[in-house]
Amino acid sequence: MNQSHSQIEKLVEQVKLAMLAHIPVVYIPTDQVELIQELLYGEQTIDALVPRVSYDSDKGTVVKLSPTELGKVDENGKFASITDNIVVNPTKEIIRTPSIKVSFVSNWNGILSTVGDFIKTYLGVKKSASHHSPDQVDLVHRSLYIVVTPREEIIPPEIAPYVKTVRIASLTDEEIETIIRSHLSRESMPDDVVDEKLMNQMVIRLRGFSVYRIEQIMNQLVAQQSIDYQCVDSVSILETIRESKKQLLENSIGLKWEYGTVTDVAGLDAITRWLFARKGIFSDPEGAIRQHIDIPKGILVSGIPGSGKSLMAKVAASILDMPLISMDMGALLGGLMGESEHNLINALQMAEQMAPCVLWIDEIEKAFSGSSNNSSSSDGGVGRRMFGKFLTWMQEKSAACFVFATSNDITSLPPELFRSERFDRKFFTFMPTAMECAEIFAAIIKSQNSAYRKNLKEMPYRIQVMQAKQLFSPSMEEPEFWLDILNNNIGECSLVTAGAKTKKEDSHQEEASQRYLWQSSSRPRNKLLTGADISALIKEAKFRIHPSPNLSSRSAVIYEDENMKKAVESILQGSEFKPYGETNLKDIVKCFIKLHENEFVSASGDCILDFEQYDEDECLYHYDPGRSKYWSNYDKVLHNTIVGAINYYATKLRT
Repeated sequence: MNQSHSQIEKLVEQVKLAMLAHIPVVYIPTDQVELIQELLYGEQTIDALVPRVSYDSDKGTVVKLSPTELGKVDENGKFASITDNIVVNPTKEIIRTPSIKVSFVSNWNGILSTVGDFIKTYLGVKKSASHHSPDQVDLVHRSLYIVVTPREEIIPPEIAPYVKTVRIASLTDEEIETIIRSHLSRESMPDDVVDEKLMNQMVIRLRGFSVYRIEQIMNQLVAQQSIDYQCVDSVSILETIRESKKQLLENSIGLKWEYGTVTDVAGLDAITRWLFARKGIFSDPEGAIRQHIDIPKGILVSGIPGSGKSLMAKVAASILDMPLISMDMGALLGGLMGESEHNLINALQMAEQMAPCVLWIDEIEKAFSGSSNNSSSSDGGVGRRMFGKFLTWMQEKSAACFVFATSNDITSLPPELFRSERFDRKFFTFMPTAMECAEIFAAIIKSQNSAYRKNLKEMPYRIQVMQAKQLFSPSMEEPEFWLDILNNNIGECSLVTAGAKTKKEDSHQEEASQRYLWQSSSRPRNKLLTGADISALIKEAKFRIHPSPNLSSRSAVIYEDENMKKAVESILQGSEFKPYGETNLKDIVKCFIKLHENEFVSASGDCILDFEQYDEDECLYHYDPGRSKYWSNYDKVLHNTIVGAINYYATKLRT
């Protein structure tokens, strides 16, 4: 097929191929009704599929339809078929002329019997060709039933062998640019009113739209004077297109347009640097392709819960300056055979139409945890098939649809997901160090202070004068404030040797490292925090300081640094608040081992542990007191607690 053919020409050719293959039913999943109308009645496509003729029952002859005659309509006055030439009765079924019947429906349920009758007529004449004239057989072979639904639905199995699915080809970049320039020409605007750079940006962002929708957008841009004879507002143009893309997701299953931007996140510097280094590729993906630079497929971020992975997805979208689309794998699951796979395909195709964009798949393990070959899944293989389709899409996609996948339970993910060329990079998040915790504290305080000031400005003046001018004291926006609190309220954890020294396999020499365990026989219970713990801690501290609102207070600051310090220290020293690092040491070890096996890279650029010090064969972390790195008292306790946990749990987890 000539790739220079237009969208409608490609559609006509595919439908013709189905007719030549003697396939009675063509299924076209699309919401572009105008494209189907053009297929049947367009100036370039009239008579392309079948002659515009009808059977005159009074005269008993075939008559030519005029270009203005649309053919048969149903009881609601809507188009039903090109010609009124299918006669069906209980004893005799006859197709008198080449015929096309079209049904626009939401699903197959309402027309299944009608389509079935057409297939029986078609096959009946074909199988008993010796009992019919050659002309009658030819008329049958040149007839067709076209079914159109707004989104792709599962074809009922009883008719599936007789149905050909024809998908609408997306407009090429050349076609999109032609539509834009033709519209500008009709508005009598100069050809260069939109420069080459902006034209390329518009073309990229208009991918996935129909001709009709692009025309609508162009009308809107002209009406709101974003494109004028002498002035072009590129920001307004691109924002209008972005808003139009949001509307495409309104009726989609499993996809959601995410609002709100985050420009900074603490403790994930390595991911941030990696994204900034590739920002230029997404700013001009076509230019990157011309220079044979591969467009990044995506990254996988895994690690312990509450360590900022989901927040980083929003940061990624902000850095790359692309919309963020989230995919809910659970919403894609359906009850019918093949429905889940169809929903996934539709969602991935829609995501590509949103490109350039960031496709965020949160907790990806929940969708594919049962997809391993040796897993005992009870879903009838749905998870495995969906996983296979997702991997194929990841491997073959060429659109600038950047996948940002996160996982809290890496142990549940199938190993195929970790192979090269699946993701460009695999990052891990782990228990944050004291400074990283302090930066998270400070970032949350800054964010809440900023939101408070913004909301205060929007309040009526009579409320403003009653409110404090600041939510938190400025000193709390500095990491050092929190670093001091952490180091003074962490407790202790020492390591001692247990058992004999280990020996090398190829030598009788003893290794320097021994199996170090916690000094106490019981699990240490220290307040080791994740990002989620820090957020919860601030929330609880605010409540303890002000358990009820006090709008009459006219103090300059609602939460003073001294009150906040006392509240946080009280929580850390108490027994009610139990952070992840205190209660889930075994899960932390599981995560560490799996991350080590699959060679993930630290999302922060550093880690409290040296992953190279872990020996998989011996299930041993080679701890050397003389070489271990401590930045603070908190970090020493964090390091020793996790090293002891690894050497305590690792062997048990393997067995």
